[in-house]
Amino acid sequence: MQISAVIYQLLVLPLALTASVPRQKPQTPTVVIVPGAWHSPQHYTELRDYLGGAGYTTVSQRNPSCNSTDPNAESAAKDAKFIRDQVLLPLLDSGKVVVLVMHSYGGLPGATAAKGLSQTERHAAGQPGGIVGLIFISAILAHDGQSLLSLLPEQKFDPWVLQENNGQLDVANPKQVFYGLVPQFLAQLAITLIRPQSRASLSTPGGPPAWLDPAFDNRRSYWLSLNDHSIPPQAQEAMLNGSTVQWHIERFPSDHSSFLSFPLALSSWVIREIRSWQGVTNGTSVGFSSNLTAIESDFLMES
Repeated sequence: MQISAVIYQLLVLPLALTASVPRQKPQTPTVVIVPGAWHSPQHYTELRDYLGGAGYTTVSQRNPSCNSTDPNAESAAKDAKFIRDQVLLPLLDSGKVVVLVMHSYGGLPGATAAKGLSQTERHAAGQPGGIVGLIFISAILAHDGQSLLSLLPEQKFDPWVLQENNGQLDVANPKQVFYGLVPQFLAQLAITLIRPQSRASLSTPGGPPAWLDPAFDNRRSYWLSLNDHSIPPQAQEAMLNGSTVQWHIERFPSDHSSFLSFPLALSSWVIREIRSWQGVTNGTSVGFSSNLTAIESDFLMES
């Protein structure tokens, strides 16, 4: 009897106590949004509002290369340093976990900025916080040494890119290029928010991308826009195929600015990805397909 009591205390009781302790709820990540070229955080207001309604804090700052007073001094590497030092590290050093969402050109400096900042790597180094996953929205995937310009056919900008003598780039017909499926009133507002983009930022490399790292295996996702007139779907597919890593890909009939044309569908997908990374199977969600806006539902019915 005494031996049985000892065995119970040493083996059975600790297991019983462990089983009775509720599983700790994972920290709700902060969603950091890196804007694309010509774009500012204001362009992503609808996406941020939907994410905020589901309980996610969002952070976004305009890249230095957008609306710069010295465009020739900008670079993709400078944008990456800004994102890392001024946006990501203050959050991570305070213990926050982060999901990094990158749109268009933002995928290049954003992925460089995230290098070495995964939650796995920071935990191993005894540091707080970390990036738990990477999300790319119609975004550039560039290997080390590549610039956005180097990925374009014949390394030439598309005809809709207007090159100014002062080193700035503007956009011809942004409604067609960026906002083809965005409601007219919203597209007009978005156009008024467009600012000049530094040519140097699009023609210089950023650095090694974090999406290549094993720390982000099963934690890298890509929203592929099938009606994109800025980065055509064939180009998005080519970048994914050339990445040499595995992705969770959502192919959706959106334009380049799904955060304006399909904000509820996009935000719902982002939340779904985050929850899958955290092993969460219930809780607040805005619903991926069941709660589309009327405009989104009408478009999908016609597609």
